[in-house]
Amino acid sequence: MYLKRLDMVGFKSFAKRTSIDFVPGLTAVVGPNGSGKSNVTDAIRWVLGEQSAKSLRGAKMEDIIFSGSDAHRAVNVAEVTLVLDNSDERVKLPYNEVSVTRRVHRSGESEYLLNNQACRLKDITDLFMDSGLGKEAFSIISQGRVDEILNSRPQDRRAIFEEAAGVLKYKLRKKKAEHKLFEADENLLRVLDILHELSDRLAPLEQQASKARDYLQMTADVRDYDIAVMVADATAQLTAMQAHQATEQQYKEQEQHFAKQVAELEVLVQTLMSERQTLDQQYEATNASLLEASTEVERLTGYQAVSAEKAQNKAQRLAQLEAAKAHQATKINALTEKQQQERTHFATLQTQVKEQEQQVKQYEHVLQRSAKEIDKEIEQQRNRYIDLMNEQVTVKNDMKHIEQQMARQQAMTSRVSTQNDEASEQLRTLQQQFSELTQRNATLHDKLGHLRQQLKQQTQQVDKQKNAFEKKQAMLYEAYQHQHRLKARKDTLEELAADFSGFYQGVRAVLQARASNQLQGIDGAVAELLHVPKQYTQAIETALGASSQHIITTDEKAAQYAIQYLKRKKEGRATFLPRTVIKPRLIQSHILQEVASHPAFINTASALVSADQQYEAIVDNLLGSVIVAQDLQGATAIARLAGFRYRVVTLEGDVVNAGGSLTGGAAQRQSNVFSRKLELDDLASKLTQINAQITTAEADVQQGKVMLQTQQQQLVQLREDIESTQQQAHASAAQVTALENDKKHLEARVSVVATERTDATEQIAQLTAQYEQATARVTALTQELTQIDEQVQSLTNLKEKSELERDTLRAQLDDLRPKLAVSKEKRAQAGEAIAGYELALEQAKAELASIAEDITWFTKEQGEQDSPEVLTQKITAWQTAKQENEQRLQTLREARATNRVTLQDKEVTLQQLRMQHQGYVEQLHDIALKIERAHSRITYIEEQLWEQYEWDLRSQQDVPKLTIDIEQARRRVKLLKQSIEELGTVNVDAIAEYEQVMERYTFLQEQRNDLVEAQQTLNEAICEMDSEMTVRFKTTFEEIRTHFHSAFRELFGGGNADLVLIDPTNLLETGIEIVAQPPGKKLQSLSLLSGGERALVAIALLFAILKTRPVPFCVLDEVEAALDEANVTRYAEYLRKLSGDTQFIVITHRKGTMEGADVLYGITMQESGVSKLVSVKLEQDEEERQ
Repeated sequence: MYLKRLDMVGFKSFAKRTSIDFVPGLTAVVGPNGSGKSNVTDAIRWVLGEQSAKSLRGAKMEDIIFSGSDAHRAVNVAEVTLVLDNSDERVKLPYNEVSVTRRVHRSGESEYLLNNQACRLKDITDLFMDSGLGKEAFSIISQGRVDEILNSRPQDRRAIFEEAAGVLKYKLRKKKAEHKLFEADENLLRVLDILHELSDRLAPLEQQASKARDYLQMTADVRDYDIAVMVADATAQLTAMQAHQATEQQYKEQEQHFAKQVAELEVLVQTLMSERQTLDQQYEATNASLLEASTEVERLTGYQAVSAEKAQNKAQRLAQLEAAKAHQATKINALTEKQQQERTHFATLQTQVKEQEQQVKQYEHVLQRSAKEIDKEIEQQRNRYIDLMNEQVTVKNDMKHIEQQMARQQAMTSRVSTQNDEASEQLRTLQQQFSELTQRNATLHDKLGHLRQQLKQQTQQVDKQKNAFEKKQAMLYEAYQHQHRLKARKDTLEELAADFSGFYQGVRAVLQARASNQLQGIDGAVAELLHVPKQYTQAIETALGASSQHIITTDEKAAQYAIQYLKRKKEGRATFLPRTVIKPRLIQSHILQEVASHPAFINTASALVSADQQYEAIVDNLLGSVIVAQDLQGATAIARLAGFRYRVVTLEGDVVNAGGSLTGGAAQRQSNVFSRKLELDDLASKLTQINAQITTAEADVQQGKVMLQTQQQQLVQLREDIESTQQQAHASAAQVTALENDKKHLEARVSVVATERTDATEQIAQLTAQYEQATARVTALTQELTQIDEQVQSLTNLKEKSELERDTLRAQLDDLRPKLAVSKEKRAQAGEAIAGYELALEQAKAELASIAEDITWFTKEQGEQDSPEVLTQKITAWQTAKQENEQRLQTLREARATNRVTLQDKEVTLQQLRMQHQGYVEQLHDIALKIERAHSRITYIEEQLWEQYEWDLRSQQDVPKLTIDIEQARRRVKLLKQSIEELGTVNVDAIAEYEQVMERYTFLQEQRNDLVEAQQTLNEAICEMDSEMTVRFKTTFEEIRTHFHSAFRELFGGGNADLVLIDPTNLLETGIEIVAQPPGKKLQSLSLLSGGERALVAIALLFAILKTRPVPFCVLDEVEAALDEANVTRYAEYLRKLSGDTQFIVITHRKGTMEGADVLYGITMQESGVSKLVSVKLEQDEEERQ
């Protein structure tokens, strides 16, 4: 196969249709810079499927369409056709010629044709796969491809060899297989999770389904028996209630008669009692006034007799107190002045004592040191002086001996140095180079180790962050699922609420009619309009009973219309509560006050719920006479306090009915309406919480994602740094090896001379150190001797001086000690005097305060005393008041006696009437209790029938027939209910749910088996592809390596080169390093060669790949641009040699390459912006010249 023709029109600078015919061999395309010759390469690359505008030297794909020039307008379409000779059937098509066409329009539309038949890009890519053609194959080699070999990392360079080995398709297939395997793993995990969840559900669901079937059968039996029993009970209660109502009417008439007489007499008795109370109050007030007047007369008469004598005594005592007060004030002033003088004297003595004590301590310290100690210290210093003098003489003798030895060794070193300098000078330069390279190599290895450690740590960190990120994702997914479940449940409940599920048929029909505006004036059901706290739900439901589904209307007309609507539609029955007529029913205030004090009392039921104000009367009507208690025991006590007149319900739903009957047992399920409202509120709260959690979790996931991406980028950067460092380390190691060999020869020559010089130098160093130590020791000894001289002289002077001073100090100390004792005594006396003055002052001040209090008291009492004339007037007034009160008291005694007799007569008559009236009241109460019990029982039965079975007692429904008597039916119901209760919680939906789960479980088991089988198949395929890629890569690498050796030697005219695997143990990922040794140079890394040498090495490698994997044709676009003329010639010769097997199209401007071509095509640009083709066949021209 070879390239026969290339047709271009509207492609880049080829505005007009241009055809280039190619022949086997070597074809060169030449032309000046900017003429468009490289556009030929771009056209071939583009028609073979290139999608990158950048690879075609453009910014966007539209740039390849001819954009016009001064003489030519722009075109709207670019087209390139490539014609191949397929006579060898290299391309698997039954045609000798294969043409590939590609068009692109300015509108962005693109077309592909294969042999003029429309096709896809994928068809063309698959067609040329493994044929050596294609945009990524070696059929097109540009200068950029050479640069890619020169500048890429070893791991990136591997891609070229993989392409040559034909493993790209295997890598693509492996990648797809791994992706499928990953998806299979993920799907299998999800399936296993679901299976595990379903398996956990199946066993309990199977048990629940079996229990549910038993429950449904027993529930049906209970329903039939229970309805029949309750209907019979209700009928009996109705008959008894009617009889009690007839008796009640007779007793009411008698009760009303006696009640009227009692009321009239009670008014009279109350009037008499009020009069008596008034008389009693007047009598008590008059008696108190009489007593007060008598007491005051006696007190004032006695006081008048003694007041004159007391006044004279008080005046004398007051004068005495004033004199004593003046004396005490004078005494306090004198004591204060003396106390202040003693404090000043005490402070002076305190200072004097401290100064004398300090002086005594100083004198005693000086006298403690004796003359004998000074003599002993002088003797020690003199002995030390003699020892140091002897040591100084010895050290100076040693220094002279060391100087003689150093002179001999320096002479020897001079001789050795002359011999060593010549050899060392040659080694110095080499050692410097070697040291630099060794240090660089060690630095690179340290850096490489550090980078690998960082890579390990970073990999662990990425794995850790990835696990954390996945956990956060899982938590977010769980939160989403929880949110979905809550929303689904909420939607379901809202749908039920919108459909009025849980209401009786008639109620639901009315509410639906209101929603569709068929009925007006319907406010809603009681259960809809009440707001009940969760803790009181059971109690309020029990209190309301069937009333919770009563319908509240605006007035009676709205209720009547609704009833007519139910009759017309035959939708059942309903109870209506018109707001205009319903009145409150409340507990009497005195009874409520009495029961409210009981500890079990919670409140009235109406006070525990909330509703709009317009429904207040209805709430009081339904719940105002119902009391809520903590428990059944408390409810019974509260009902007894209320006289069993009102119903009392407990928080658990037990009831003490009016009249004393009890209702209770296991708690009934909450009504759908109330429980639905509570659950909707709870769901709204939970949704708010889960939405907040999701917001937080989403932020955490986003943050974790950013952190993970950052750490992954750091990981990629570390790997790139390691690869770069490895490349530098390999190159440095090769240079170190070459320098090591040269260094060994020079080191052997220097070794002998260096050893002698080293020995001499070491000896001199030792002697110099000894001499320096001796010199330092002599200096130290001299300094120490001088110090000892100074110390001895100082001690001698001190001894002479201290004898005189010591005598003087002893005399001063003996004189000072008595003075110190006298000062301390005076200080103590002054302190005692101060304390005495303080005590005297306190006593004087206390006595003065006592005198001042006495003066105040006498002065006050003297001012308050009345004169004799005032006392006489007061006595006369009190005597007159006493006489008036005695007369009035007598009149009140007579009136009280008359009232007492009349009141006693009326009270006896009233007591008799009350006893007769109470008899009738008690009989009426008993009858009312009986009627209430019967009515409550009937109501209870009616509510139970509807709540439990939705069976309307007042309808004409058929009552289930009993084959046994009532008592047997009751026992049968009790036994069945016990059996149902023993079943516990029953999930009726478990039957259908079990069937659904079992069906899904079976399906997922089949899916799991399929996924496991797919995993095995994919793993086997991946292993096979890895094995195939390893074999192909290894075989191709060895072939390329062999051809690279020969190609390098031919292109360089000698030398050596090699391809080295960085990690031979990992053939699927190892990088490839290129080392080369041009003639006359050492083996070194590619990066250390000159630019031309590096380009020629890359070309040699490309030729080696082409020899290993020949292609039908190869386009070389100025790959030899960096070579000098000699290398271009060798390049052209080698290219000529290869052209026997491969067709070459060369884009060039080098003379040597042109000379080796069979055909020359020239590209010129005679018109600005438009390329034109000129062709020359060199062999024909040569024959014509001959």
